[in-house]
Amino acid sequence: MKNKMKTTTAGTTANSKPRSTVLKNQIFLWKLCFKTCPLYMIYHLYDAFRYQGVIFLEHVLGIRYVLRCAEFHEPFSKALFYIGMILLMNILQIIPDGFFIYGWQFKYKPRLYRALKEQMFQKASKIDLYCYDDPAYYNDFVLSVSESEAAIDRFLELLNMTVQAITVLFTTGIFYLMTDPIGIAFVFVSFIMRFVVSKKLNKVNYANRVAVNPHMRKRDYVSRVFYLKDFAKELRLHPNTGTQLEEEFAQADDAIIAEHKKVAGKRIWLQFLKDYGVGDFLIDGLYITYLVYKAAVLHTVNYSDAVILFNRTGSLRGSMSRFADLGPKAHENSMFIDKIRAFLAYEPRLKDDEGNAVPEGAGELSLSHVSFKYSETGRTVLDDISLTVKPGEHIAIVGYNGAGKTTLIKLLMRLYDPTSGSISYHGQNVSTLCPREYHKRIGVVFQDYQMFGANLAENVVMDDMTKEEIEAKAPEITKALNSAGFEHKLQHLPDRLFTQVTTEFDKKGVDFSGGESQKVAISRAFYKNADILIMDEPSSALDPIAEYELNKAMETAAKGKTVFYISHRLSTTRDADRIIMLERGRIIEEGTHSELLARNGKYAEMWNAQAGKYN
Repeated sequence: MKNKMKTTTAGTTANSKPRSTVLKNQIFLWKLCFKTCPLYMIYHLYDAFRYQGVIFLEHVLGIRYVLRCAEFHEPFSKALFYIGMILLMNILQIIPDGFFIYGWQFKYKPRLYRALKEQMFQKASKIDLYCYDDPAYYNDFVLSVSESEAAIDRFLELLNMTVQAITVLFTTGIFYLMTDPIGIAFVFVSFIMRFVVSKKLNKVNYANRVAVNPHMRKRDYVSRVFYLKDFAKELRLHPNTGTQLEEEFAQADDAIIAEHKKVAGKRIWLQFLKDYGVGDFLIDGLYITYLVYKAAVLHTVNYSDAVILFNRTGSLRGSMSRFADLGPKAHENSMFIDKIRAFLAYEPRLKDDEGNAVPEGAGELSLSHVSFKYSETGRTVLDDISLTVKPGEHIAIVGYNGAGKTTLIKLLMRLYDPTSGSISYHGQNVSTLCPREYHKRIGVVFQDYQMFGANLAENVVMDDMTKEEIEAKAPEITKALNSAGFEHKLQHLPDRLFTQVTTEFDKKGVDFSGGESQKVAISRAFYKNADILIMDEPSSALDPIAEYELNKAMETAAKGKTVFYISHRLSTTRDADRIIMLERGRIIEEGTHSELLARNGKYAEMWNAQAGKYN
């Protein structure tokens, strides 16, 4: 738990004290992008240089040459020849530019997105479940994933801005130094003022983005409820729920608008200063007066040079402005990259591939004074649980909602570690065992199981499989499905094991009923052939006959295995070797079905309430 709290603190204080410098964050993305698509990144830099280089040749040297020809009465053929050379150069550079804009961008940009997303998905599959229970960390997690592609886009834009700005400063700067050095002072003052304004504006924008993020998540959730088919029936049967959700959407929307309103005045004022107040007054107003005076009164500047100088102030101002924006934009992007890097740098407490080897075969599982709570300030969910389970023993865990049944199972699976106490398997503390190997020994059916957009075989094996691999393992997969009572449905599926589950990505796919889906989920545990089976409400979506068939199948499939049943339906648990009844996180009764009925306690009370269904 301490490790979790440290991680949360680091994540939430990233705004005030970034983990790394702005430069290091941009270098992080450069290395990722260059490693993924080196030629694309090289051309991206070249394209920015080429673009401004051609503009300088055409709009500065070219126009200046033509104007000088007119001003000093040079032959028209000289101007025509120069114009022709510029046109030819433009035609030649348009060809690779078209490939870059309309071809390579669409081909290579998705690869950059995928490279970062793959790292994030791999990390997401390894982070501790503690992280999902921490709202602050989860907010940062969602923000980093949602901003990953935008962070790359902003980085590429920053690269482009940097190269263009450097090119303009180098070419136009030399031109100014040779023609009118004092003009640079006007642009430089504008640059300093714009830099300060841009930094303040970007800081306001980032703070606003962070503030609206929780409200946007809520609004997005309501949106999903209205378009996902999972909720369609409930919304039609309970229209008031839809009305309430619409109100919550409106409240979230109002909260977003309120956050925007808080900074609207400051944003408008800063944006005005950035776009108009600084540049238009200093450059367009004062500098043109200065040039006219030098050309018309002092005669120290040619009219053609005066035109080019004033014309080019826009480009030089834009270049300076881009430099002024570079720092704040890089800082803004860096704050998002900080969250991405913090997420990628998170070290899980449970290292999948670290720890001792797990002894072969079913072993004794023991809990000694185990207590657990999800946060340091939260309530105790499990309190001083001690339990020893022999190899091959079938244990039923029962109790009313909130008793701690599912939490106990999560601890047994080592998805969490106890707040206090210890859990051992084969006489070794499970915290010393390799999690990946330990998890392989456990087959589980969660109460909130999920079906994935893959074929049936992959939904059983829970792995990506080729056609040849499915055909090779077909007997084992079919046996697992049959053991779970899916045999009749399997025989009537159009493509048998290759049938696509859900119609979301394949019109020929099949949407299974709740009971059918649960049977597929159960078949996963049978296919795994693990030493420990955990069934969390395994028959909740099954009819009585299917439940009876499942119980019979379990007797065969679970022979010699250690089995834990969690169920409110006591018909599933009454044949267990031992029944554990939990209440408020403590074991209040323990024994066989007949022993607990004889005690006439809480278990007997629960049984009698349901007995009419079984007698």
